[in-house]
Amino acid sequence: MSTRFLFFDLGNVLIRFSTDRLFSQAAAVVGQTPQWIFENLYSAEMLRLAECGHFSAEEFYRYVCELLPGKEIPFEKLLAAVNEIFWLNEPMRPTLTQIAENGLPCGILSNIGPWHWEYCRNTFSEIFQYVPANHVLSYKVGVMKPAREIYSAAFQFAREAVPGIEPGEVLFIDDLEKNVRGAKEFGFDAVQYSFKNHEALLVQLRLRKMTIAEPAA
Repeated sequence: MSTRFLFFDLGNVLIRFSTDRLFSQAAAVVGQTPQWIFENLYSAEMLRLAECGHFSAEEFYRYVCELLPGKEIPFEKLLAAVNEIFWLNEPMRPTLTQIAENGLPCGILSNIGPWHWEYCRNTFSEIFQYVPANHVLSYKVGVMKPAREIYSAAFQFAREAVPGIEPGEVLFIDDLEKNVRGAKEFGFDAVQYSFKNHEALLVQLRLRKMTIAEPAA
């Protein structure tokens, strides 16, 4: 089947991020160690609550204050510490341009909480000019990849953009094998991406008949 719609993951695909940076920055704000941040604020359950939309930035702040009673923690500084961990994945910039030149409609399918999403939307406008719509976000859907429900929600977006599309005509690019596997089990075409080998993605796009130039030497 040919590719008629493309979904990108956000983190470590379009945009890179560092959890180590989050741990050290947040630790400096609350006066604890990076290990304390990891154990108390970055558990699997905390991530699930945030990325499934059960935890707003204000609720996160109140939770931190409850863990550290009597400590003065500036809300804006804490929010900046957990948000300012992202940077543009530079090799994606020309790739997005070329995908747009192929006329292929695109979207974003991401596990992400509301405050990280708003930060990225406001910070990386050069990304969102190529993917302005069709944003399927775990905090809005209420489930995270690789749950089948989020791929089903994504397919509804693809069907609205491309009437008559079949699941196998949707290509999904994600950095995590479990999410790629979940997409394939739903019926999508899917490719695992590594920012350490961007050229491998270009090869996969060319195999799907997209016109993608070789990177400049």
